[in-house]
Amino acid sequence: MWLWMLLFPAVIFGLIALIPLNLEIYYRQRGREGYLRLSAGTWFGIKYTRTVPAPPPVHRPPIRPLLKCRSVVQTGTTKEPVKRENRPDLSRYLSVYHLLKRHLPLGKRLWPALRYFLQRLELRHFQWRTLVGLPDAAQTGLAVGGLWSLKGLVLTGLYRMFKGKSAPPDVAVVPCFTGPAFGLLFHCIFTIRIGHIMVTVIKLAYMMFVYFLNTTLRSWTSKLFRG
Repeated sequence: MWLWMLLFPAVIFGLIALIPLNLEIYYRQRGREGYLRLSAGTWFGIKYTRTVPAPPPVHRPPIRPLLKCRSVVQTGTTKEPVKRENRPDLSRYLSVYHLLKRHLPLGKRLWPALRYFLQRLELRHFQWRTLVGLPDAAQTGLAVGGLWSLKGLVLTGLYRMFKGKSAPPDVAVVPCFTGPAFGLLFHCIFTIRIGHIMVTVIKLAYMMFVYFLNTTLRSWTSKLFRG
């Protein structure tokens, strides 16, 4: 009797772990109008879909410079010409750098679990098409060549992470020589078993617990020796 009570939950858990989960990402953009659809489905027609329509077009402010410069005016009683010193304001970028640097050890700890998840994914469909057009035909040609190079690098790194079955990619860069234009179509379908998701979640939880425990103990030890 007790044996059956132990075997029944184990069998149910094993069956749930074998259920495949299909994840779909569909994104389309033409100009400022975009459309995003996220779907998750499994056996027996069970499917959940969430669509995110594009917001109405709004007036965009002019592009802000990458670096903000503050002018410091030095004045005095002499008749010397006023000197201006341009000092770039890097405080915002330094804060982002320090934030990334602070969480870099956590990312290194979590990377094995994320790599395990990516290696269990099965890429069933991958489509990435881009339409680009600039005011000058020569600039359009350079942009098309740059996009082809960028897509080649991204696809090489992406397909190296997938050790399972992977569908061949459908990639294209279409030039538009009639004027400025931009369009994007991205559609991919992944398949992964629920058991692999469970294992990934357990690994992430364990690694985060160990990381924060070590960080807390290290801070307590440093405060103890300082005291």
